[in-house]
Amino acid sequence: MRAYIARRLLAMLATLLGVSLIVFGLMRLIPGTVVEQLLGQSALVGEETIRSLRQFFGLDRPWYVQYGEWLAGIARGDLGMSWRSHRPVLQLIAARLPVSAELAVLAVAWSLLLGVPLGALAAVRRGRASDSVVRFASTLGLSVPAFWQGTLLILLFSVYLEWMPFLQWVPLTRDPLGNLAIVALPALTLGTATAAMISRMTRSAMLDVLGRDYIRTARAKGASERRVLAIHALRNALIPVVTVAGVQMGYILGGIVVVEDVFNLPGVGRLLLDAIFQRDYPVVQGTILVGAALFMGLNFLVDLLYAVIDPRITYA
Repeated sequence: MRAYIARRLLAMLATLLGVSLIVFGLMRLIPGTVVEQLLGQSALVGEETIRSLRQFFGLDRPWYVQYGEWLAGIARGDLGMSWRSHRPVLQLIAARLPVSAELAVLAVAWSLLLGVPLGALAAVRRGRASDSVVRFASTLGLSVPAFWQGTLLILLFSVYLEWMPFLQWVPLTRDPLGNLAIVALPALTLGTATAAMISRMTRSAMLDVLGRDYIRTARAKGASERRVLAIHALRNALIPVVTVAGVQMGYILGGIVVVEDVFNLPGVGRLLLDAIFQRDYPVVQGTILVGAALFMGLNFLVDLLYAVIDPRITYA
């Protein structure tokens, strides 16, 4: 087990190194730098001013020098300073992270609470009307883009029905009920596609498990149908479902950028989007690196969860 954990941690470290190089390179490929963003496209300034600003931000040095200094800072736990706000990147991410974390947790909870029961119901009632309804709903949930769904929900619940408050963020610690009312629609938007994917995977896994010999044996021994489904079938069908849920966390982390922008939430996704528009390289690089580390950490925990769900699984 220790050897497995050590190998995974080394693999994660190597992956993060690759992510850092890709992010660093891609940001330099985007046309324009923070200097052009500060001066504006039509600003009448001399070459000396532009040269001074490039020197101030370190853009006049070779790329490998800039990359090396950034990596050295990361090794010391320093993601750098924002070029626009002049605040530490780590501090900016920490200030926005509770908003995104709350949104992600609620989206995952919503997707699991909806996807697993609906998938199990569709498997048990295979070929019936309820099965067709669940499959149609899951296809619809996967097909609708998050930004379009979010816009429709805002128009329906906030503008026409006036059931939800207008989108002005309230921290959870200040007004819990007001906070949940605001974050409900974004979580619904973010978790719908994941719930659809989980329901499809749960249905498929349940159909496979329900045809196994041990299910017939449990029924032959007189176990109630509820016990057969809940204890023998659903538990054994959860491993592929947990795998999909872990992978879908990547979709949720990526979807946060769009959803926070649509719903005007002050989270990490909004911070990243603003930093990209402003060419604030340290903030973009630091935010994506932290997001990648969180995604890999969650998938690592999912892998460890396999042994809890199925004791037959061991790690050498």
